[in-house]
Amino acid sequence: MDKIIWLSILPPLLTIVIAIWCKKIIPSLLIGLLVGGYFIQPSFTGGFEIAVNQIVKILTDKANLQVILFLYLFSGLISLIKKSGGIKAFSDKAQKHIKSKNGVFFTLWSLIPVTFIDCGFRVVGAGSITRSLAEKNGIAKERLAFMLNNTASPVVELIPFATTFVGFNVAIIVQGLKAAGVEKDYSAYSVLLQAIPLEFFSIVVIAITFLSIFFQFTKPGKIQKKSHLEKGKSELNMSMNMEDDKPVLKPRMINLIVPILSIICLSIFFFWFFGENKSNDNSIMSSIANTDPNKAMLISLFISIIISAILYFFQKYKLNNMTADIISGGNEIMPTLVILTLAWSLAAVSQDLGLSDFIQQQLGNSLPTWCVAALLFIISSAVAYFIGSSWGTASLIMPFAIPLAVSIGSYIPLCVAAVITGGTFGDVTSPVAGMTNMSSNIVHADHSKYIKYANPYNFLSAVIAAVLFLIVGLF
Repeated sequence: MDKIIWLSILPPLLTIVIAIWCKKIIPSLLIGLLVGGYFIQPSFTGGFEIAVNQIVKILTDKANLQVILFLYLFSGLISLIKKSGGIKAFSDKAQKHIKSKNGVFFTLWSLIPVTFIDCGFRVVGAGSITRSLAEKNGIAKERLAFMLNNTASPVVELIPFATTFVGFNVAIIVQGLKAAGVEKDYSAYSVLLQAIPLEFFSIVVIAITFLSIFFQFTKPGKIQKKSHLEKGKSELNMSMNMEDDKPVLKPRMINLIVPILSIICLSIFFFWFFGENKSNDNSIMSSIANTDPNKAMLISLFISIIISAILYFFQKYKLNNMTADIISGGNEIMPTLVILTLAWSLAAVSQDLGLSDFIQQQLGNSLPTWCVAALLFIISSAVAYFIGSSWGTASLIMPFAIPLAVSIGSYIPLCVAAVITGGTFGDVTSPVAGMTNMSSNIVHADHSKYIKYANPYNFLSAVIAAVLFLIVGLF
């Protein structure tokens, strides 16, 4: 039994090492899963049998299916919004009124309320709108790419409803709570709500990015007219392709505003509706904190797609074309869904081997409580930087971060925040991250020069965040 418990750390550790070495998350997860399966059933086909059984078990779980279906359909809705011409309409209108550099940056920030539902949509949408404005006002493309990326994942991560991050983060928190054996004592969504104010890297990097409008630490390269060749593209691109889709309808701002308002308003309503009977009082916040977020967001999304489809149908967007575009948009996020499924399966196999017991025995009495969150932030940041995926990182680390927090007696939301925001550091800093490549590509910036320009801001934010995790950990 002790041998099996010791072996429990090897599958996730092997996965992280291989992912850092080869920059490929899916094969790394698959290898880790097969190795863990072999440890459970050491025979010629044992690893494959355990892996297949675990994947089937994950995919037949109601909560997991809700998350997967939500992410798939959300990506499909974003594809519809792009094809409807809503983004182009907003861009055309903005070009008539923006006449200064700061005006371009303020426009980019002001677009957050209509582009926050997904970080990839934020980059593609806001980038398409501001790219030509930046060129007309002499803004270096590397600086625009930095401003664009640093207002994508860090911002979306802090919004507690109507985003792809909510469904994903709730799902991995559930896995962590199950691994720690405390899933009945905590609501995953409530843990996420408590973690959001503690996601220090995201908060600090947003503040520093805004200040960079007025005070630049570094200077970007000369403005270039030729677009760069994409370098080091990550395996995970957060559901958005790199090219602008040509609209199939006459560009109208209503085609952007209606879907966004629908998903926001309906999400708030259903978060309250499904949590009302579970709350201890009649307050809206109590209802939202005790809701079923996956169910609420999935139903909100279904209704929003129907509302958007009706709007586009009356503008001569054919129903069969809409269906094809929804499927095409959903297929763009398939690598993310595969990663999610394999990471869940790997976490389950590791728990079957006794990962929680291993953490409690080896680390429960040796690590001081005050340093746990800072340590998790540093580890998450390093892994995310090397593999280029915040979601891949969180999927790997959260299943043993929460058991570690429970065994040591650390504050669970603080440790959850450390893992999530550490992954965001990789999203905005790693040269191989899908988001950094997407940001430089959408504005035609030189990727290496963009990374060089962004690094001082992002690493300073990471240092400040690590210090804040240490300080809060003391209390």
